[in-house]
Amino acid sequence: MKKRHVVQIILVLLFILFIYSFNQRLLTISPETIRTFIYQAGWLAPLFYIVLYAVRPFVLFPASIFSIAGGLAFGALFGFIFALIGSVAGAFTAFIVARRFGQRAINAKLKGKLEDLSNRFEEKGFMYILVLRLMPIVNFDLISYSAGISKVRLTDFLKATTIGIIPGTIVYNLLGSSIVSGSPVKMASVAILYFLIVIIPLLWRRTIMEKVEKRSESKTG
Repeated sequence: MKKRHVVQIILVLLFILFIYSFNQRLLTISPETIRTFIYQAGWLAPLFYIVLYAVRPFVLFPASIFSIAGGLAFGALFGFIFALIGSVAGAFTAFIVARRFGQRAINAKLKGKLEDLSNRFEEKGFMYILVLRLMPIVNFDLISYSAGISKVRLTDFLKATTIGIIPGTIVYNLLGSSIVSGSPVKMASVAILYFLIVIIPLLWRRTIMEKVEKRSESKTG
């Protein structure tokens, strides 16, 4: 193995270690802390929130926490709008970075789930990404990076992502706004919505994925 390749591998491993360590500290941050931090931007708070959401994939911070923070900071409606814009921007950023810089490195060094996911994106494209976005089976950023190293079209990726994250984004923002209101009725309603939109699809994920597989096979057959 060439010396340059060894140095590249070491640098990548050190970067991964740094990100992991940084991410462990980030996991202790609450939505309330994020809201307080966002408010420091004053009237630019919405733009600041969207920018933070857009760069979030680089530190692998949970998207759900950011969406809840949006509901806390801006209410259900505007929190949803800003979270949707920021989430799509973050997915776009991760996709472009993976496609531009990660093609050779990721394909050569990562196997298993990431590579398998990338292959499925190439075969099934829009529908497969849409289903994964609707059901939180796979990490949000893993989907974006995997799509980036695959040959799926950017337009299909963005359309599937935008449509697929709408239900979950609504629920998480409602959760954030319900915390502010403190209304037991509102919080109970959000819990029911969460069960319907997130939990039930997870319980039926195998059946849903099998139907997607069959539909894709019938189109290619």
